[in-house]
Amino acid sequence: MSDLNTSRRTIVKGAAWAVPAISVAAAAPSLAASPTTAPHDLSTSVPGTGTRQSATNLNLSPTTFNNTGSETIEGLTITFTVDSGQTITGISIFGSDIKNLVAGSTTSGYGTNTVVLTLPPNTTGGVGQVSIAPGGSYTAPLGQDIGLSSPDAFNISVTVTASNGTASDIPYMSTNPVPAA
Repeated sequence: MSDLNTSRRTIVKGAAWAVPAISVAAAAPSLAASPTTAPHDLSTSVPGTGTRQSATNLNLSPTTFNNTGSETIEGLTITFTVDSGQTITGISIFGSDIKNLVAGSTTSGYGTNTVVLTLPPNTTGGVGQVSIAPGGSYTAPLGQDIGLSSPDAFNISVTVTASNGTASDIPYMSTNPVPAA
């Protein structure tokens, strides 16, 4: 004769295994259909142009940085790289070193072919402090100059990332030729 009575212990054990399986199966279709958006996406930024003001000075037109990512950008890290033996001697706004005008900014690499400029998050509303909400933009101010070591022609590459970035972010990148003075 078979036992038709099922113990409570058997029911609880079966339920304990069924709930996680049902939860995973129910969540899987919605997870698979979710589009992946980078936390910080600067790829749709609109570059300014650069024009020589003198043999050793490149004036940068304002660039508009667009964040099409899903999270707010808090600060920017901008890497300038030049080739053809050129070196960067400084970055200024209206003739003053950028560090003197943008509180919290840092630069490294003056005198080399690669300079990294870090602009801080916008905590006080100061010039050059950058926070960009998802779907928002920031336009760099007028009057930015890069000091150069020679009047020779070269290419300049610019890479911009969120200072609070992650590995899955999408940076802004451009490379442009600069003619000899």
